[in-house]
Amino acid sequence: MRTFSIKNTSIEIKLIIGISIISCLMMFLRVVNGSLYTGLLSQLALFSDFKIFNFRIWQFATYIFLHDGLLHLVFNMLMLYFFSMLFFTFFNTKQLLKAFFLGGIAAGVFYFIISNIVGAQSFVVGASGAVMAVFFTVVGYNPHMRVQLIIFGNVAIYYIALVFLAFDLIQLFFDNAGGHLAHLGGSIFGFCYGKWLGGFRLPILKTSKKPKTSLRTIHKKSATKNKTAENGVQKQIDVILDKISKSGYESLTKEEKEFLFKQK
Repeated sequence: MRTFSIKNTSIEIKLIIGISIISCLMMFLRVVNGSLYTGLLSQLALFSDFKIFNFRIWQFATYIFLHDGLLHLVFNMLMLYFFSMLFFTFFNTKQLLKAFFLGGIAAGVFYFIISNIVGAQSFVVGASGAVMAVFFTVVGYNPHMRVQLIIFGNVAIYYIALVFLAFDLIQLFFDNAGGHLAHLGGSIFGFCYGKWLGGFRLPILKTSKKPKTSLRTIHKKSATKNKTAENGVQKQIDVILDKISKSGYESLTKEEKEFLFKQK
């Protein structure tokens, strides 16, 4: 009989477990000791009011681990799990952590700045901004990647991204505008991060040397002399990536998945 070991679980599951434990403890505390809960919330949630924020810069990270309710938590964790599956088609564990945490911080900064510009005083909790950063990293890297949806069938992920953006923009005029600002901030960061991982650079940042990347996949190389064997491997990888872009990861054969996995 197998025993559960946290060491053997994947990184997205570890994130989900950690966030869920902290969020559930705070929800329980809200019921049994409201005053203590309020005190902790003022320390850990991200407030746009400078008097409450009071330069507690850790709030830009800690708000990710709190959720307003069980439904809020479950939805975000499900999205993190499914978006992670898409993310690992192209990227690795370290890049997921960067996309998630840096995206969450960027989402918080975006919310804080815009809220103060428009004079909206509120607070935000939840990992949704970080989760959107994970998804939009994939969108920025390969917007034409296709996924199978139950109702709509096989669609490119940039259509899904446009729906998310439209929904968040509309919701800015209704309740929880702060949460949707965080979504937009995470989306912007994720898209830019995906472009960066894909090799895009602003002209002022370009150098004569090609920047290093730790992507799982092998990108198109510049017109330099390569070994014949390397050219053959690269062509096969390009064919597989093209197939993923058109039909999704699940369309690969077992041999193609094994071959792609060995190229990490």
